[in-house]
Amino acid sequence: MKKAWSIVLTIAFIIVLLGAIAIGVGYLTGADLETVYTTLEDSQVALYINRLLGYWDVGYAYAQQFVADFPNQFAGLF
Repeated sequence: MKKAWSIVLTIAFIIVLLGAIAIGVGYLTGADLETVYTTLEDSQVALYINRLLGYWDVGYAYAQQFVADFPNQFAGLF
């Protein structure tokens, strides 16, 4: 398990490092971040991610409601 976590942390570190390099290159070349944000907002990938996050929020709210109502609906178990 220790080896698995080291692999996961290494991959996460590489992703963060590549993101920092990309942002640094963007700043050095004078890129306008507003243009980058606008481009990302208009992409299909961003729409897909937003939908997944929306599904996650709905599922999480449903799970919270289910856990809160569980003792009332199954009072015989407690």
